[in-house]
Amino acid sequence: MKAEALLALCASRDTRLIHVLQTSYGTNSSLIESRTRLLAKVLRAFLSRFGDIPLRVFRCPGRINLRGMHVDTHGGYLNLMTHQREVLLAAAPREDDRFILANIESQFEDVHYALAEWARMPAFTSDWHAFITHPDVQGPALQRRGHWGNYLKGASLRLQQHERDTPLRGIQGIIGSDLPRGASLSSSTALSMVVLHALAACNELPLDPETSILLGKEAEWFTGARGGMSDQAAMVLGDRGRLVNVALLPGRLDVSGARHVSFPEDLCALVINSYTERSLSGAQLVEYTRNRFAYSMAMEIVRQELARMHPAAGLAESVHYLSDLTPSRLGPGSEELLYRLLLSIPEEEPIDGLRTRYDLPQLDALYDQYFGTAPEELRPRSIRLRGPLLFGIAESERARLFPDALLARDSARAGHFMRWGHDGDRVRNADGTPYRYEVGDESISALMQRATPIEECPGAYGASSPALDLLVDAAHRAGALGASLTGAGIAGTLLALCKPSDTEVIADAVRAMLASEHYATTAALKRALTTEELENAAVPNVAVAPLGELVFT
Repeated sequence: MKAEALLALCASRDTRLIHVLQTSYGTNSSLIESRTRLLAKVLRAFLSRFGDIPLRVFRCPGRINLRGMHVDTHGGYLNLMTHQREVLLAAAPREDDRFILANIESQFEDVHYALAEWARMPAFTSDWHAFITHPDVQGPALQRRGHWGNYLKGASLRLQQHERDTPLRGIQGIIGSDLPRGASLSSSTALSMVVLHALAACNELPLDPETSILLGKEAEWFTGARGGMSDQAAMVLGDRGRLVNVALLPGRLDVSGARHVSFPEDLCALVINSYTERSLSGAQLVEYTRNRFAYSMAMEIVRQELARMHPAAGLAESVHYLSDLTPSRLGPGSEELLYRLLLSIPEEEPIDGLRTRYDLPQLDALYDQYFGTAPEELRPRSIRLRGPLLFGIAESERARLFPDALLARDSARAGHFMRWGHDGDRVRNADGTPYRYEVGDESISALMQRATPIEECPGAYGASSPALDLLVDAAHRAGALGASLTGAGIAGTLLALCKPSDTEVIADAVRAMLASEHYATTAALKRALTTEELENAAVPNVAVAPLGELVFT
């Protein structure tokens, strides 16, 4: 359909338009209206820039993760849902290989490039990692580090390299989004994914879910990011009104076992914007990175300890991911086994001690990767192991069991999973004092003696912040069943699980906290939040259709 005709459908709220939108977004009238406004804005910009020519409209929603924090890169379970705010791309295929992409927001400059110019580089025939780290590529990319165009280039170049023998035609188009940036809703991933999907569709290249997820993950490497696959998986596997429960196994991705569970109508996931952004440096960055470093070696340490504990059982060889460390897989006596495993792993160990205690050939390379840019005096001399590992095992189990609680209509238990999970990330108590979850020998032994289910143990990962903890506690006081951070932590978005009848009361309590002087000081806000920002700070999540095309006939 041409731009002007489609814009006319938006202006008249034509039933054909509404039917197409309802297929992706459901029947909520206010959501349909907001999607129509965003679509019309993108179409007007397209018409102004490229004229009245045929176009196609692609969309990629944001995402949330209700349970399964910090475990995606280690094969832990996740509970992913799409989020209704999204990135739209109105695109027209070109006959050449050029890309002309603009944004409805004026602060983003237009992006122009040709695939052939990059594909002619000798490094393009290498594997993707070798290509993006080549000096000829890093030079131009580093000059524009953080530029929004890098997400577009990364997506198109990754697809072109995947389809080496098929020179791709370019696209021209307009991008618009109402996903808050820097709010842990994966706005940058949505940008990459919508370009990847649009380019594949305009070149008639089918992408299966696994390929789409993997290409999307690697496309962002071009920007300097090195994340996991959970954002892409939510956008590809999510669905209207449903949550997807899945473990994404590094090295052998297979999503055929993903469980899709209808999200109960008598529950609401409230999406809360903290209006904070992750900006760490110095000692604060090193402290945040310590647990990620510990995680990078966690599974190898687990296997070596299991081999010592049960040398003849072959148990160590069967454990590769966090999703393998579940009572359901380990069998009878597994709860005690997990606690004994934790007791065998040091609570904290000097770096030199790690070298002698475990066979970790990559230790020095990993240490340099995580701490190499930190000043020498700030680099850690010891690493906490037990607390982060307990968090990972328990969080993956919480995430595995979370959909069962939803199916059983046990909203209280679902809320407890969120509370326990956030306590594993918590840094401040409700009274403002420092929070600490004890993982010493005595504490772990007591948990084992009481046969405490592993999922009820918060663990100690500590990726929250005082500001996020304030908002979580405000939600709890107002009646939330459970609340927690979502995403990598430190800043961004929180989720509160609520009864629909309590949602507005909880939203108002969160807004009151956000507007308070105490919060502004704690979060180091540079200015007071506006009325509009406060109104948009707490939004009920609507699980919409996954990444795809709005097809108008």
